[in-house]
Amino acid sequence: MTNIYDMDREELLKLIESKKIVGIDLSGEKLEKIDFSGCVLERVSFKGCEMVHCRFRNAKISWSDFRYAEIQHGTFEGAQIDFCDFYRAFIDGVVIFNGSLFSNCSLNKTYLGDCAVIRKENLKDFRILQQNKEEYTRFLVDWHTYGTGERTNDLNVKSDWNPQAAVDARWADAEVIYKNFNALWTGKGYIADGNWAYVQGKRMELMRMIGDFKFANIVKIISNFLSDMLFGYGESMTKMVLTYILTVFLFAWAFTENVSLLEYSQAFGISLKNMVGMDSDILQDVSPLVDMLNVVQTTIGILLTGIFGFILGNKIRNQ
Repeated sequence: MTNIYDMDREELLKLIESKKIVGIDLSGEKLEKIDFSGCVLERVSFKGCEMVHCRFRNAKISWSDFRYAEIQHGTFEGAQIDFCDFYRAFIDGVVIFNGSLFSNCSLNKTYLGDCAVIRKENLKDFRILQQNKEEYTRFLVDWHTYGTGERTNDLNVKSDWNPQAAVDARWADAEVIYKNFNALWTGKGYIADGNWAYVQGKRMELMRMIGDFKFANIVKIISNFLSDMLFGYGESMTKMVLTYILTVFLFAWAFTENVSLLEYSQAFGISLKNMVGMDSDILQDVSPLVDMLNVVQTTIGILLTGIFGFILGNKIRNQ
């Protein structure tokens, strides 16, 4: 890589005019009012840079290093950012990301200020790098070849991290990233985005607990899984309705199996009434088992109705 110390500002600006910058080391520099708009940047190191009022509008940035960088009052509007590392980057002030697209980028421990908001639509396929094991492994292992060379930390000491350990910890990292997004977006009033990030964070939490399985977490794993499957963590109206319908049909079947001479249509009506706590005149002198089923279904129906109201309220609030 060519180091910035080998060129002055005018040479850098002349290089920018060519609109293609490859293999340049700008690490540790203070860049002020530098316009990279429309440029193709490959294998460029901005590690530890202090960038103020820099512009990357409609730039195509790949395999570049933004670790430990301080980015203030700039724009990435319309930029395509692929295989870039923003580990511990500090992005603050008014930084514009409208129309930008992050794909295969690590946002682990990235600080985003109140006016530097990456939205859900800025994430390609609405996913982060850590969710794709193959691409994340490539990102870690092939950085020497396609990236900016050997990784060093903020003290310019060779990092002692292990790629396999990083891959193994990817669900934990993804969980933290999504929960940070949830806090950021909810705090900024992007409630729908925040709720989506909350659901993703809970799913990453489930994957983390499964990957690092401990018997002490078995109850949490089961409850987490059921909460997603049945209710979408309180965010999915579709799953809620399907759960309600499935409960009605399941108990209707149970009644036909345990009450002789009861047709399924009658059992279905009884099951519907039980969901809202209504008694049925059809069931008289039933067995203790059927009586218990009535109580259990009524309890489940009340709980599902409450959850349904919670989800509906969220949907209305997010309009």
